[in-house]
Amino acid sequence: MRIVLNADDFGMSSDTVRGTIECFERGGLTSATIMPKMPATSEAVAFAKQHPQFSFGVHLTFVTDTVESPVANRRELPDLVTSDGHFPASNTMRWRALFHRVPVDQIAKEMAAQIGLLRDHGVAVSHVDSHGHLHKFAPFRAALQKVLPTFGITRVRNAQDVYLKKPLKSPTYWFGPLWRRKLMRHFRTTDHFYMPTSSFEQTWQKALMSRFDKADNASLEIGAHPGFEEDWRVAERTGIQSFAKQAREAGHQMITWNDI
Repeated sequence: MRIVLNADDFGMSSDTVRGTIECFERGGLTSATIMPKMPATSEAVAFAKQHPQFSFGVHLTFVTDTVESPVANRRELPDLVTSDGHFPASNTMRWRALFHRVPVDQIAKEMAAQIGLLRDHGVAVSHVDSHGHLHKFAPFRAALQKVLPTFGITRVRNAQDVYLKKPLKSPTYWFGPLWRRKLMRHFRTTDHFYMPTSSFEQTWQKALMSRFDKADNASLEIGAHPGFEEDWRVAERTGIQSFAKQAREAGHQMITWNDI
């Protein structure tokens, strides 16, 4: 199996940067996606520029967990920005996207601004994914098709298809196969994608290893959110390092998004 180990939220805070860098240095990551306009974005960009052996993408951001706000002029994004100048909450945007209630042209404008910001700061962008995995929804896929060719970017994260427990309440579990087909039709992506769903999945590494044969040449991306200050980020930081060690010992190949 060819495995990409990707950290999301790179640049969200100094804590996420510190956790991500530790994972890179200890062999737990091959890739990371940078949030374009966050308190520690400059720290993430500096690391990315100094380490071209890894791949670095854009963690496209359209929802607010902390201080997320648009790169483009907020006046040009009336349907994407709340009255306080930030993006809506995650669940609000997800449901609007699911029911096609987000304008593609506004998404495309902000998407181009975010990618352009990192490119302008010298990041060799390998691929894109998104905060909250919004890019699998139809309006965001349409924006990707408009924007990515202008940057020469062809790689996009797939929708999750590997689960250790069936998340029956998740739209992705039910609609994921359709979204996967659409993403794979238009972009280069991995054959499979897995992300730990809970900090309580302490044994996911062993369970996941049992799913795949080292002789299989298919590609798998595993996403993580490393950090030190929140328990769930600590669990993902240590978990991805443990998995990487086990996978290498089992004969799997660690690759970057540039190899997809």
